[in-house]
Amino acid sequence: MSSLKLQHLDKIYDNNVQAVFDFNLDVNDGELIVLVGPSGCGKSTTLRMVAGLEDISGGKLIIDGKDVTAMPPKDRDIAMVFQNYALYGHMTIYENMAFSLMLRKENKNEIHQKVLAAADILGLTDQLNKKPSQLSGGQRQRVAMGRAIVRTPKVFLFDEPLSNLDAKLRGATRREILLLHKRLNATMLYVTHDQTEALTLADRIVCMSMGHVQQIGTPLELYDSPANLFVAGFIGLPPMNFFEVEVKNGQLVCEDFTEELTADEKAALREYEGRQITLGVRPENIIEGGNICVRVFSNENLGQTTLVNGTMQKHKITCKFREWCNYKAGDEVMVSFNRKHFFDKETTQAIRLG
Repeated sequence: MSSLKLQHLDKIYDNNVQAVFDFNLDVNDGELIVLVGPSGCGKSTTLRMVAGLEDISGGKLIIDGKDVTAMPPKDRDIAMVFQNYALYGHMTIYENMAFSLMLRKENKNEIHQKVLAAADILGLTDQLNKKPSQLSGGQRQRVAMGRAIVRTPKVFLFDEPLSNLDAKLRGATRREILLLHKRLNATMLYVTHDQTEALTLADRIVCMSMGHVQQIGTPLELYDSPANLFVAGFIGLPPMNFFEVEVKNGQLVCEDFTEELTADEKAALREYEGRQITLGVRPENIIEGGNICVRVFSNENLGQTTLVNGTMQKHKITCKFREWCNYKAGDEVMVSFNRKHFFDKETTQAIRLG
């Protein structure tokens, strides 16, 4: 496989609308990078620029040390798996997987061996004589992946490949993609709006918003140390709770509660004394027992955990408790925060401890 470098990539359409701004990313050989963000953030546009399906307005694209910015798609040695399977309905699964190699006029025996090897990896050996209409959605997506595998490209591109599958199939196919990556040790660029896919698949995540890269890091880095309010609110399910608080005399003062700061928190927030900041608390970092009163309006049992949604005096709050709870609407629960995140109210950037 190969490395991939995106250097200062811009995408500006003919109507002067800019979809991607100064995108920079180095993808290591064999790395699986996931681009994640809401619809319209520029992630698919970036992938299409790598594929050659969109012209690059500015910057460079380098694959395996070679500048391919101006090269047509067929010369970039990449393979793309789309959201829709794009299979030929009149062809068998074998013919669909072999089609691109046949167009290249490769040796028939080599084609046969490559198709059988890909089918074995994807568990499709007993499906090769069937037509796409005879397969499930998950199997069709595996055929689309097999069509990419047989080409042995330098880079694999995935554009929301699981969007058309139901929840159960998404989970199963996601695991198959992860196993496929480990087995092939392939360089992959994967686009999704689903943060669960991003957190479970990625070696590193690129979180995007409105055409800008917000943060690049491992799944744990984005979850545990979000760079700004956007990343903090986007990564994590249920999303992080946010509260406007004032730093005052070693405390966080809010209409709904007052929290004592630790020594490390006091040091980090010294320059914010007397000012308002944004406090972020993940639902799973809220524990029962404390001096903060939450009035319950819904209780959602999820098996090993329970989501408790409620209100304080001003703010709504979601708590995720690690046990089965049976709170009723109107119940009052006393809670406390065992992990906090702080953000500058004006810049929205994270305030780091230490």
